[in-house]
Amino acid sequence: MVIKINEIDYSLYDLLKEKKTLSFEEINSALDIEVDSLRRALEFLKSEEVISEKVDEIITYSLTEIGSLSLKNGFIEEIFCDFIKGKEVLVSSLKSLDIPNLEKEEVSLAFGVSKRTNLISIEQGKIVPTKDYKEKIDSKKNDLNLIVSGKETSQEKINDFLQRKFIFKKITLEKEYSFLKEKDYAVDKDTIINLTSEILKSRDYKDLKFKEYQVSKLPKPAEIGRIHPMRLIMGYIRDLYLEMGFKEMSGPYVDVSFWPMDSMFISQDHPMRELQDTFYLPLKGSLVKDKSFLEKIKDVHENGGETGSTGHQYVWNEDMAKDLILRTHTTSVTFRTFYNLSKEEKKNSKYFCIGKVFRNESLDATHLAEFYQAEGFVIGKNIGLSDLIGFIKEFLAKLGITKIKIKPTYNPYTEPSVEVFAYFEKSKSYKEIMNSGIFRQETLEPYGIKNNVIAWGIGIERIGMLLLEKGNIKEVFGDDCDIDFLRNYIIPKRKFE
Repeated sequence: MVIKINEIDYSLYDLLKEKKTLSFEEINSALDIEVDSLRRALEFLKSEEVISEKVDEIITYSLTEIGSLSLKNGFIEEIFCDFIKGKEVLVSSLKSLDIPNLEKEEVSLAFGVSKRTNLISIEQGKIVPTKDYKEKIDSKKNDLNLIVSGKETSQEKINDFLQRKFIFKKITLEKEYSFLKEKDYAVDKDTIINLTSEILKSRDYKDLKFKEYQVSKLPKPAEIGRIHPMRLIMGYIRDLYLEMGFKEMSGPYVDVSFWPMDSMFISQDHPMRELQDTFYLPLKGSLVKDKSFLEKIKDVHENGGETGSTGHQYVWNEDMAKDLILRTHTTSVTFRTFYNLSKEEKKNSKYFCIGKVFRNESLDATHLAEFYQAEGFVIGKNIGLSDLIGFIKEFLAKLGITKIKIKPTYNPYTEPSVEVFAYFEKSKSYKEIMNSGIFRQETLEPYGIKNNVIAWGIGIERIGMLLLEKGNIKEVFGDDCDIDFLRNYIIPKRKFE
């Protein structure tokens, strides 16, 4: 059966049938047609499996302006060595050197390059060029010329010149097309390929036959950016909080330890404050100016204040509370919010926060040094553990997470406290995804909060592992994350119940 195709497609078919294999440039030169028309013809014959395409990546290197000037005027290390040759130049006088053709900041750089590449030695505090420094620099210049001409392939040498910005890398794609099989084609001279303005003006299109679009052929996947799945999951969680009537709160990454530690009734000798658990900055911050509030925090720590507790039975150190740290949990935002709540909100309110936290801990399949938490709290009269567990189950169910276990645990700032474990299909095991509890009176009394407060913190990366069905956190987040996964991931739809 004869298949009629347009004249350009047939010309390409006929050419490759005769020549068997040609590059894109050779085809373009032989047919002398518009590039876009040629590309369409190539795609058509590829879709018909008449020809195949081979793509080679060609890497070349060209001189930058810095590279060209260095070859012309000399490398900075060459100028430096030429200048100090025969002189008694001390290392201590390096900053005061005035070398022709070198800027002030280039002198130290030239010294560093010369030392690193063994062009100089230091003898009794004096900088002395080696006897063969000229030969070494000439060899470098030769390497540079060879790289630009495509004759040098040492990656170490190439990387050195790339780092110094002497050359830039250029990648071009060379395409080659090969004939695969014959088909019974014939030229369809009556078919019009392109609709032109002249055809439209003359209204001849009513009587003409145009090439049909192949709507059944799938296009190549578009190489476009996508929102990272973790960012989408954070958006889902945020939307869920807002749908449930929560207000959003926020706070700083760097905070005085007062908010994530002292205000939460965490003692100043608690292991959580150790360097192996917390990132400290070598600086001090400032506390709130409300002295009566600070006095309440001090009393709670030392003797329990007016809560009936005995406190921690030690002398609270206000200066230690000023240590700047990277926040270890978003609960610090909760306590900053407590401080600013109105009288009515201290009786009945609910807030959430989604933010990054930092822990000085080893990285493994389920732990990162920096990660995201979704914090939340509810203040209400007579709310308790059953309300907390009910909220946890409802919240996770709306995310599609139903296979969970809830176990009692210990937190210095909540009592009772519970951990939530979810089943991970990949590892066939339960892993912790939430920590929660009811805030102790010692944490609430300084803020004047009389009603109960239920609170929780969710590890968002672990929620991501669950929803994306991954067994290792590195498969979801970080440099080792598979790029094809990021292009094609599908997140299960939330349940809107």
